[in-house]
Amino acid sequence: MKPWQARRERGSALLIRLIAHLARVAGRPLCRALLYPIVAYFVIGDRQARRASREFLERARGRRVTLGDVFAHLHCFAATLLDRVYMAAGQFDRFELEIVGREHLERALEAGKGCLLMGSHLGSFDLVMLANRAGDDRPVAVMMHVDPRARLRRIAGIDDSRMQLIVLGRPDSFLRAYEVLQRGGLVAVLADRAGGGAHLEADFLGRAAPFPLGPHLLAARAGASVVLFYGLYLGGNRYRVEFVDFGQTAPAGARATALQPMVDRYVLGLAHQARRHPDNWFNFYPFWSPP
Repeated sequence: MKPWQARRERGSALLIRLIAHLARVAGRPLCRALLYPIVAYFVIGDRQARRASREFLERARGRRVTLGDVFAHLHCFAATLLDRVYMAAGQFDRFELEIVGREHLERALEAGKGCLLMGSHLGSFDLVMLANRAGDDRPVAVMMHVDPRARLRRIAGIDDSRMQLIVLGRPDSFLRAYEVLQRGGLVAVLADRAGGGAHLEADFLGRAAPFPLGPHLLAARAGASVVLFYGLYLGGNRYRVEFVDFGQTAPAGARATALQPMVDRYVLGLAHQARRHPDNWFNFYPFWSPP
């Protein structure tokens, strides 16, 4: 099976453009109805996504899952992709958006050492960034992988040029993020995909999985505060952004296995949210380490 970096976006560019166009001219109710046959196509045609969904849901729910559970899982993902079209256009009035725990973010920034916003692919990363536009529009440096093959973000109207983008995998990626934190700024990064780089394993829902060291090492070196964030779809037109205080970070000189407690604490929080909102898990590839 292919790792997540090797997976191309499924579906034709024409189909993605059609949905994005309909979203803008025909409205959300019609497009949400069209999601059902589209999701059915993916459930039938994408064997790896189907298997990965079933494996995750059984661990998160603690029971055997049905094909209907898998369909609901993929439909949740598709619904958030559709809604990105409207959010990218600034049409937040279409949604009920609740923001919880903003005080943790404010407190971290008041400390003056910068704040690392550590997220995951549980929920929508773009929701958090776009919600920031709807609020105080505070500058955020976003660390992310950029796939030149990707079409969906561009077609949906998500303008990455509006972000202070730090492309992962480049020689200066870590240094650029470190400098933002040293200036007391905000850096956002997703910390649940190891990507073949330095990582540690942690128990996630009862089985070992690899998690990247980079975000935890960055926080330790910069002496920055860490706040966890989750952009969650609650059904219908309801979303919630949750900020959660991470607590004590590792000392500046911490390396490798000394960061294990930080990784474990991150994974514990991720598992808690995964059990609460399993349909928001958007990693559709073999996630756990081989037995």
